[in-house]
This record gives sequence, structure tokens and C-alpha cells, in this order.
Amino acid sequence: MAHNQDMLKKREDWKDKVRIIGLSIDQEQEKLKAHVASKGWTDVEHYWSRNGVSTADKDYGVTGVPHCLLVDTNGVIVFV
Repeated sequence: MAHNQDMLKKREDWKDKVRIIGLSIDQEQEKLKAHVASKGWTDVEHYWSRNGVSTADKDYGVTGVPHCLLVDTNGVIVFV
């Protein structure tokens, strides 16, 4: 079984067909940056939802971590 950090690295056979997006619910942005750097998650688009503007965590029902969902090319959530 792959470790979570391995799952956040794009595989060669599908790397151009997907976007991996990380939505952080950390209270501090610096904590997020340090965690991402320590894991080497360069293939992931990272967004910080505790910026005072974003409602993405509430919109997607994120209440804890890990929280994973699959969104199709039309923006429809097809798996939670």
C-alpha cells in the first residue's frame, strides 16, 4: 500500500490528465508551507482555506483530515 505522500505525487501514466489539489485547513499559513516543503509535494496545487475569504472547506464538507474527493472535468464530485 502506498504511503499518503506517495499518493500525492503524479504517476507518469496519468500525470497530464489530473490535477491534485490540496486544501489546507491549518490555522497558520506558515505551518502549511513548512509541511508541504517537508513532504516534497511539488505536484500538488496547494490552497489555504483559512485565509478569511475562502469557503472551500465548508463548500466541500471538509471537517477533518484526511478528506479526499474526486471531481470530474465538469466540476461534479463523483467520489467522496
